[in-house]
Amino acid sequence: MKYTSLLLSVVVVWLLSSCVSREHYILFQDSREYQDAKRIATTYDIRIQADDQLAISIASKDKELVDVFNNQTFIGSGGSQGMSSSNTQHGNTSSMLGSNSLSGFHVDNEGYIEFPILGRIYVEGKSRREVAEDIQDRLRDGQYVNDAVVNVELLSFHVVVIRGNTGQILNINKDRCTIVEAVMMAGGFMNGTDREDVLLIREENGELWTYRVNFTMLSNLLNSPVYYLQQNDIIYIEPAGTQSLDESAGYRYMSAITSVLSFVVSMGAILLTLK
Repeated sequence: MKYTSLLLSVVVVWLLSSCVSREHYILFQDSREYQDAKRIATTYDIRIQADDQLAISIASKDKELVDVFNNQTFIGSGGSQGMSSSNTQHGNTSSMLGSNSLSGFHVDNEGYIEFPILGRIYVEGKSRREVAEDIQDRLRDGQYVNDAVVNVELLSFHVVVIRGNTGQILNINKDRCTIVEAVMMAGGFMNGTDREDVLLIREENGELWTYRVNFTMLSNLLNSPVYYLQQNDIIYIEPAGTQSLDESAGYRYMSAITSVLSFVVSMGAILLTLK
């Protein structure tokens, strides 16, 4: 009888320990500390890297002057205006860009693009605005297009989000994209994934760096150097391990059954002890 009571007590402890803490699922737990305005980093300017793809457009009152610069086409363009993309859980994406007013330029391994008439232009490490101003000044100073207005878009700004055995490649159409946005675009936290130790891998100056982000603490998130994403960032949402269960209807049913069993076993243990 004594051993039966001990065994039942062990079962009770195991059932109670298997319950998932509520705090494990709550994001931004220190948000009350941010009720007063606090300034966060604004260093989200995307810097151009080797192997990037740039779309450069030149505008002028005289269309014939800029035609020589806007005569390149994109591989795979279907003649439709604008750009579209699609994401799948297996990471397959597609994009098309067909526009007569845009030219596509590949940044080579040395950080240069080959630009018509102007030749090789170094762009690596510069922002889109800085590249646009550089080309615009060259066109005006060289009296090629005195009223040139240049716009530069980054076509290769994408990030990878991996969750368990599945992943997505997200095409980003703006410079300012946070890690929160990317995680939500990829489906958010689910299926027992870890919110406290999200891994981000980033290439910087030819070196790979890893960063850890805790989504349960707003202070850690906002102060992270990877709060704003860069092109080619890889986000890995790890499984949370045995302390986390599937956040689904099955999990809720299991929690209810576990509570009932815990109560029954606890009452049985008490009755056996009294005998």
